[in-house]
Amino acid sequence: MDMDKERVFLQAISRGEFEIDSDGRIWRTAKRTGRGWHGPGTVLRPCLRVRGEYRTQQGYLCVTITVVGHRTATGAHRIVWSRLNGRIPKGLTINHKNGVKDDNRPQNLELATYSEQRRHALDVLNVNRNHPTGSKHPKTHLMESDVIEMRLMREGGVMVKTIAEKYSMNPKAVSAICHRRTWTHI
Repeated sequence: MDMDKERVFLQAISRGEFEIDSDGRIWRTAKRTGRGWHGPGTVLRPCLRVRGEYRTQQGYLCVTITVVGHRTATGAHRIVWSRLNGRIPKGLTINHKNGVKDDNRPQNLELATYSEQRRHALDVLNVNRNHPTGSKHPKTHLMESDVIEMRLMREGGVMVKTIAEKYSMNPKAVSAICHRRTWTHI
């Protein structure tokens, strides 16, 4: 299934709709116009060169294209790898060597199994994705120093509501921090 998606994009690159620069960025260079967006009557017109990717919630860059009313989306790193090295064998995926999910430079990409990717994250990147704590948790905007300051403010008599306003947080979350029900590692 993934190879079918990649093939759609590789064909679009061959037609001149997209191009990949030396840093692995994907650019839209032309747009299809006409009836059905594909086949007879379709015209490929040059357009202003713009980035063809968008960032997903997980931090990866993704590319989409619509052909004959069917929208196809896939990871930009998969397109860059496939364009430069050929198809991705079944059971393998693309690993970002430096751990930066939107760094699709060819020298930063390598083939790996899912278990090799996990081992790389633990051994090389020092990431524990099963139990990220504190400021390493993807959903927090706090630093450990903020938590210490919040607790000191509360111990000094500052109201939870005031602390919550200062940090743009829900008062219940601030209360949990101050009573050490959360951020227990500090």
